[in-house]
Amino acid sequence: MKTKLLFFFLMLGLMNARLSAQSENLLPRNEEFRGAWLATVAGLDWPDADEPAIIQQIHLIEQIKGLRELGCNTVIFQVVSNMDALYRSDYLPWSAVLTGTEGQDPYYDPLALAVQAAHDCGMQIHAWINPLRVSRDDVTPHCDMHVSKSHPEWVQTYQNKLFLDAGNPEVVEFLRSIACEIVGRYDVDGLHIDDYFYPDGLQKDGRGWRNDMYERYGKGKKLDDWRFGTINNVVRTLYDATHETRKDVVFGVSPSGRLANTCRLYADPRMWVSGGYVDYLAPQIYWAIGRGDAAAFEQVLESWRFVSKGVPVYVGLAAYKYAQGYTKGLDAPYLSLGEFKKELDLCRAAWYIKGHIWFRTKDVLQDDFRSYILSELYEQ
Repeated sequence: MKTKLLFFFLMLGLMNARLSAQSENLLPRNEEFRGAWLATVAGLDWPDADEPAIIQQIHLIEQIKGLRELGCNTVIFQVVSNMDALYRSDYLPWSAVLTGTEGQDPYYDPLALAVQAAHDCGMQIHAWINPLRVSRDDVTPHCDMHVSKSHPEWVQTYQNKLFLDAGNPEVVEFLRSIACEIVGRYDVDGLHIDDYFYPDGLQKDGRGWRNDMYERYGKGKKLDDWRFGTINNVVRTLYDATHETRKDVVFGVSPSGRLANTCRLYADPRMWVSGGYVDYLAPQIYWAIGRGDAAAFEQVLESWRFVSKGVPVYVGLAAYKYAQGYTKGLDAPYLSLGEFKKELDLCRAAWYIKGHIWFRTKDVLQDDFRSYILSELYEQ
């Protein structure tokens, strides 16, 4: 009886969301992009593996509806975080965040539900994948379907973390298959990747990282140049896979906020822009205004004017720094929610900035943050 009642309320929530839809799936050209990352790795925003599947579904719908009521028009939903899936995949096992056991069927499809809930609310939804991260450590047990078990030759270990090798052509084709699967099976509006490229630190200390792919495919290039080329190839491949599968879906990348930081990962957005294989950029500018160093928000924001060259830029904003108390030293401005009004004022004054994305959903839905956005940042 309780299960039937929960299912009733789940469906009621969807109907209410449908009735309150305020816009079409695709944003008008003149509408500010207002997004939020909905992080599922380790259940950061959602889900709780200890909850029954029906409760997980209700909470996912509630979070998406909460973003719409806040004034957001796009949800960036994480569906691949450690080469596991929050959708029914032929290539990846079900994520352990759903049931506590990797590979165990949750008996519902989170991405299908999120797409329905977002579109019923008149929102866009972009499927977010971590492109090269295999595991956050090298000791977590994985099921036989996980790539670390099925293709250990594709996997590299660096500082006790596992990564796919971007220099391996079989890896790139594997990523293409994942992109085609998501875009082909689900009515998503975008495919989105973040900054999990080569691991930070590899440029200075490559110990433990095999160079067999470089030796096979380097063709006389310097190692660093070759690695930049392999990341360009991954980005281009995912862009092509997205657009070849469906013409109406956009492909975006969220690099580190500072160009110097993202280049340490062998990822250079200038190359993606000049090559024409990115539809938007979402740099993570997670530093306060007036820091007095190279990471100051206003200085980093200005740097993207010279990178974007007409490609829309949606700035990643560090909601978590207020909500989770990252307020010491140079981050002290995040003691006040007023920091975000100053940051948004700068974004809105910059012609090349077309919107912003909050990191992350649970933080902006906290009562004080939510109230501030409604009263000070978004016109309702």
